[in-house]
Amino acid sequence: MLVPEIALTPQIVGRFVERFGDTVAVLHSKLSKGERYDEWQRLRSGEARVCVGPRSAVFAPIVDLGLIVIDEEHDPSYKHEGDPRYDARHVAERRGVKVVAGSATPRPESAAALRRLRLPERVDGRPLPPVEVLDMVGVRSALHPDTAEALHAAGKAIVLLNRRGWSNFLTCQTCGHVWMCPQCDVSLVLHRAEGWLACHHCGHREAVPERCPECASVSLARHGAGTERLESELAEAGLRVWRLDADVARPGQVLRSYEQAERGVLVGTQMVAKGHDFPDVTLGVVLDADATLRFPDFRAEERTFALIAQLAGRAGRGSAGGKVLVQAMAPDAPSIVAAAQHDADAFLAGELERRRALRYPPFSSLIRVVCSSAEPGAADAAAEEVRERLDLAPGMVLGPAPLFRLRGRERSHVLLKAEPRERADAIEHVGAAVEATAASKQHRAAAFSVDVDPQ
Repeated sequence: MLVPEIALTPQIVGRFVERFGDTVAVLHSKLSKGERYDEWQRLRSGEARVCVGPRSAVFAPIVDLGLIVIDEEHDPSYKHEGDPRYDARHVAERRGVKVVAGSATPRPESAAALRRLRLPERVDGRPLPPVEVLDMVGVRSALHPDTAEALHAAGKAIVLLNRRGWSNFLTCQTCGHVWMCPQCDVSLVLHRAEGWLACHHCGHREAVPERCPECASVSLARHGAGTERLESELAEAGLRVWRLDADVARPGQVLRSYEQAERGVLVGTQMVAKGHDFPDVTLGVVLDADATLRFPDFRAEERTFALIAQLAGRAGRGSAGGKVLVQAMAPDAPSIVAAAQHDADAFLAGELERRRALRYPPFSSLIRVVCSSAEPGAADAAAEEVRERLDLAPGMVLGPAPLFRLRGRERSHVLLKAEPRERADAIEHVGAAVEATAASKQHRAAAFSVDVDPQ
């Protein structure tokens, strides 16, 4: 049984243990080496017959494996972004057993390739909550007045804001200086509780400054709002608040405390939208719902739809019902409208039509090569040679194009877009191009990574 987040594991494990007892084992990265070894041996010996865990659990050595269930199969966390770059969904298919992939917001790739079994109704025939989209144009506060009123009236609510920290970045109001990461070409995020400015890419941290290093001004401005700031503002408004994001040390404890409370608000990043079952939640709120639409990513529409629809699925699961409020600067965006209408079929039809026209998955296979180097210009030169060596490869080659500097290394990438029937041939061409470029003396300073089906 695969789940997208470790934070979800305790809730799922509890249900499986209640049904299957001691035959359930758990595998995830937060276990100690000894605990992981013990669970692995229980599975290998046949003592345990059910394994629950995130993507790495797909490799569990279960005796006579017969079924793999992938919960929230749309979640990008099933693709491992480091080496080895495996996709647990693909690994599950290759294990030669039945696979059930469940999602209220299936990926276009899954909708096109898999046989679909529909569950058109909620448990006990309860209706999906009504969704109201609030136009945030001209609203200066993080919360629309209707949202603030609804939060005070609700018994329990979940608020999704997909940004961590207190503020997005810090600037000097006198000279305009912006605090940037010294290793990455990104601004540092303010985490006020810890007193840090932090990079969410490489982990660099430095103390919150008292004055500007350029002009010595003490006039510093904070821009944007994250979950930490929202938590503070809601608490100041008299609400009991829990926060769930990657900065929280014990997410399981937060979820248990929230579940046991009679009233309050759970604030967090996309972690709050993933599979939680709290029947007494009557209000769901999505802030800055169209933020993901501003990303230069062909999956932007898909992820926006999924985020809203998944959060909507957390509200109104009990007899008291519920509602959902979605704040957006672009309330008429097709993905937001489809999510508000709970119409996954209409969204998938439109998204598949758009991807067919633009030759994106599932109507093509993508292979991405990223070149990186600590030496200036070396990444661009290596990517240019990879591009030249792909002239005879099937499909369309895009790039090279620069990426932002990460962990002190400049980066440039090349993308190959091939027809699905040309996939194997395209992979072979990319492998040969990268090996030949890496073997060249002039590119010894560059490192290469190849990602088939990048997310």
